[in-house]
Order: sequence, then structure tokens, then C-alpha cells
Amino acid sequence: MAQDQSASKRPRKMSRLPRVYKVEKRPLLRAPIASQYASADVPKIVYISTKTPFMSAVKRVQKLLAQAEKRLAQSAADQVSKRPKYSHINDEISDIERIAATMAAQKHEQDEIVLKGTGKAIAKALSLALWFQQRSEYNVRIETGTVGAIDDIVPPEDEDEAMKDGEEDIPESRIRYASTVQIFVSAAT
Repeated sequence: MAQDQSASKRPRKMSRLPRVYKVEKRPLLRAPIASQYASADVPKIVYISTKTPFMSAVKRVQKLLAQAEKRLAQSAADQVSKRPKYSHINDEISDIERIAATMAAQKHEQDEIVLKGTGKAIAKALSLALWFQQRSEYNVRIETGTVGAIDDIVPPEDEDEAMKDGEEDIPESRIRYASTVQIFVSAAT
């Protein structure tokens, strides 16, 4: 009997909101989209939604990867141009290619494009990952996780409806967890 009394004194866990309360979903927090011309240190993110056109996302990733290759080639050309000129070393193009290859091996993880999909958009993001994975010129890596989002709980405008329900401790907000997937696409070396 002692257990029954202590069980009734415990705070009741709220599994559902009363019918008159409404939940307003806030948008997920996202990092700002970086410019395609930003340095390799800035992560390039492509957000995928259920309405994102498939080939538009593919072209966007390809364009970002092309910009990464241009940055790498420009950096290698800058290193070659800073070297002292010798009469017996005149093959600058092969030097640029060699330096670009060594730089690509060192900075491989920095030139990854990240596709992010949450909730219903995971299916589209994974189909994009499959598309890139089927081509030999791309490397694909996939990570899954969860992200928390805050939802607002809005009481009814009419106070009489809230009193009829008999709920006293309705919180102002709640945390909702959503599944997410990150797909890292890079050029194959």
C-alpha cells in the first residue's frame, strides 16, 4: 500500500498535450551557406529537402567540387611561381600537376562537399549518395545522427477551454528529435 501512495504523489509524465493546445514547429538551426569561392577551410554544405530537384543538387555538388579543384590548381601554380627559376627546370606544368597531387593527398578531407538531409528528406539525400557512389570519379562517406529542435506549445486563445481541460503544468516549449544524415562527397584521387 505504501507503493500506491508514493506512486500517486509522483509528478505525472505528460505523454500528450490536451486537444486545445497547438504545437508550432520552429525551423531547424542551420549553419549559413558558404560561398562557393570561400577557402577550403570553410565547409561547403548543400541542404536537401523533399522538394529539392535531384539533378539540381547533383549539379550544385559538381560545381562546388570543380571550384575546389580550381583552388587546388591555383595554389599549386602559386607555389611553382614562387620558386627560383633555373634554366634546367622548365617544365612548370608537370611541376604544377605534381604539387597539386601532393596537396590533394594532404587536404583530401577539406575538399568534401556535405549534403545534409533531415526527416523525410533522408530518402532523397541517400538517393543522391547512391548516384555519386555509382560513379568512379567520386568518393562518398555517410554519417547518421539526430538533431534536436525546439517546438512552441501555444495555449488556446479562450481561457475557458484551458480551464475545462484541467491541465496546470503545460510547458511553453518542448524538444523534438529528428533523424539526420550527412553525406560527404569528394573527388576521387
